[in-house]
Amino acid sequence: MYISEFNYHNPDTLKEAIHLFNTHDDAAILAGGTDLLVEIKKGLRHHKNIISITSIDELKFIKEENHHIIIGAGVIHNDIIDSPLILSNLPALADALSKVGSDQVRNAGTIGGNLCTGAACCDSAPLLIALDASIEIVGASGIRVLSLKDFFVFNKIVKLSKGEILSKVIIPIPEAGTGLHYEKFGLREAAAVSVVSVAVMVLIKNNQCVKASVVIGAVAPTPLISGKATCIIIGKTVQELTLPSEILDQAGDAAADDSIPIDDIRGGAKYRKQILSVLTKRAIEKAVLSVK
Repeated sequence: MYISEFNYHNPDTLKEAIHLFNTHDDAAILAGGTDLLVEIKKGLRHHKNIISITSIDELKFIKEENHHIIIGAGVIHNDIIDSPLILSNLPALADALSKVGSDQVRNAGTIGGNLCTGAACCDSAPLLIALDASIEIVGASGIRVLSLKDFFVFNKIVKLSKGEILSKVIIPIPEAGTGLHYEKFGLREAAAVSVVSVAVMVLIKNNQCVKASVVIGAVAPTPLISGKATCIIIGKTVQELTLPSEILDQAGDAAADDSIPIDDIRGGAKYRKQILSVLTKRAIEKAVLSVK
């Protein structure tokens, strides 16, 4: 199927892009195009105006500021994966993003686009939510900052008002004693959509987990913090969070209990719950063992 006709706009600044987005009917933002163009070609979406943000340099940066890592929404996945700043401060994020699609997708798709797609199986969101990341959103009325965990409304629905563009991802640099890990299960080794995923953050002090976040993906309409699994591991010792462990068994079951999976072509709901339980135990242990 051919791509339908549309008016193509290529602004050089974020201000210009926002103006175009607010003054043109039936407009959509094009970042990497790895989702948008495919959906247009399949006839799932039609737009009169496509506004490309690929030439906007102010959306392409990775920097440290006020003990946060800030990533421009226009940065492609492979640039984040290869960034010395990311590798020294957030190596688990580089590892998580290395699981996004294929190398071709990672060379085109952007961090902002991956989040704005709003897919329940989004690979970047679980670990960023576990890290308590925020996003900056820019529109004609100004700038607002939103916690990433509150950004997702439903599968492929996010809290972007008409004419707004996601501009930055803001990630607190983890404090000493923090462990992070992301696990993903797909139907093949590479370029696979997540069937189940889980990200875990733990903060270990004096051999005890004093803070944690377990975030599950592809098993609910949005990436979801598993409150039950998180509560189970807080207060536990490193030994209790290392396999084999009754505590990890409880945490895996709790994450599965918090999930709301569906039956689809990639797997049934019961199957997803079973996989999630296993991945959660594995991710918690690997997060704990990653603490240096």
